Amino acid sequence: MTMMKGRMSTRRVFLARSIAAIGATTVAYPSDHALGTQEKNDRPRVAVVGVGYQPDAGNGKPRRGRGIAIALQAQKHADLVAVCDVDGVARDAVTGWVGKQRPETIADYRRIIDRDDIDAVLIGTPDHWHVKIAVEALRSGKDVYCEKPVTVTIDEGKLLRKVIDETGQVFQVGTQQRSEYESRFLTAIAMVRDGRIGKVRRVQCGIGSGRRGGPFATEPVPPKLDWNAWQGPAPVAKYIQQRCHRTFRFWYEYAGGQITDWGAHHVDIAQWAIGHEGGGPVSIRGTADWNQTLDSRGMPSRDDTYSTPVDYSVTAEFDDGIEMVIDSSRNGITFEGQSGRFFVNRGTLEGIPVDQLADKPIAESSLRSLYGGSLPTTHMANFFDCMRTRRQPISDFSSHHRTLTTCHLANLTLRLDRPIRWDAESERVIGDDIANQLMTREYRQGFEIQ
Repeated sequence: MTMMKGRMSTRRVFLARSIAAIGATTVAYPSDHALGTQEKNDRPRVAVVGVGYQPDAGNGKPRRGRGIAIALQAQKHADLVAVCDVDGVARDAVTGWVGKQRPETIADYRRIIDRDDIDAVLIGTPDHWHVKIAVEALRSGKDVYCEKPVTVTIDEGKLLRKVIDETGQVFQVGTQQRSEYESRFLTAIAMVRDGRIGKVRRVQCGIGSGRRGGPFATEPVPPKLDWNAWQGPAPVAKYIQQRCHRTFRFWYEYAGGQITDWGAHHVDIAQWAIGHEGGGPVSIRGTADWNQTLDSRGMPSRDDTYSTPVDYSVTAEFDDGIEMVIDSSRNGITFEGQSGRFFVNRGTLEGIPVDQLADKPIAESSLRSLYGGSLPTTHMANFFDCMRTRRQPISDFSSHHRTLTTCHLANLTLRLDRPIRWDAESERVIGDDIANQLMTREYRQGFEIQ
């Protein structure tokens, strides 16, 4: 495969410079309408890798998944020219999902990386493929929108951060709570930072239980699925239906369970609110209930049973004394301070400090300050605006890496069944060689990150 490191098409240069005046003054977030109706020749060209569909919607037909969802959002601002998936069922269904545009459907993502007429890659694959595809796309001169959680290990995050810095490409993480639900989460962050509950003592991130199940039966590989390509960098395993598609996230080979899936959202908002979006905890401990036994090195003993935690409670302590609890309770975030507490999730913002907003609302300047001066419209609109201005997107990778570090550490402390001390500056576990070894993973031969 030909790598095009440092190369950027004339078209991409034009797009990057087209709103230089905006980039020189303030961050602006155009509306969906404004970006969606720009002249056809000015529209970026994008490709999506990983449809993320569900194989059966109850009527014998596949249901579109997250990859197609972000592709549809992108179509308001760009031309969708290619869709890649290793499952032929998904490729066959794409035309019916994406409307009037007729993107090329392909099985090998490297054909997208090699094309110089594509400006951005949207990644909706299972988590274990994210970083390899992202690194290659960035090095080929493409901007990237990647669904969360972006990484499966802490060291993957360190590598990807380095590549983003080296290439200067735009990278937007699909943590849409930073934009799509700003009416609640943005207000919650501003309340904490404005001192509406006094000094914060404790934050609880409830993210629900993991999946219980197994042992599962080995089955024949579906005829249209390239199982070898689907596994990619992960170790080879016999095909089990529950390893694939939506339930992939409950196997450590491919993801980090509920803790990285929903933790990528709620721990992100929590660390942003308490001012630790650029750092991390100093210690972490916890307990969990499992589907199977893990050995002394935190490795599963079975390959036919879900291997991520089912129910759990993890406590992370920060250097300013704030305690963050990540557990399998009701989905949402509870902020507790010296003078009050309140709860927020995607459906509600509630508590006495919230009621008091009627008489003393949050100043708009407090909200705008969180976004660099302007309020966003949608997550995808922000990505395409940043492609033009070359500004940092609202969900930058650096802060996402720090969020996921907390989540990965939560998994490590549960897998090893012992407390962990963390040095956020050097990004190393203190005095625990096994824990440090679990910060990385060996990629399968032929799927290494070059």
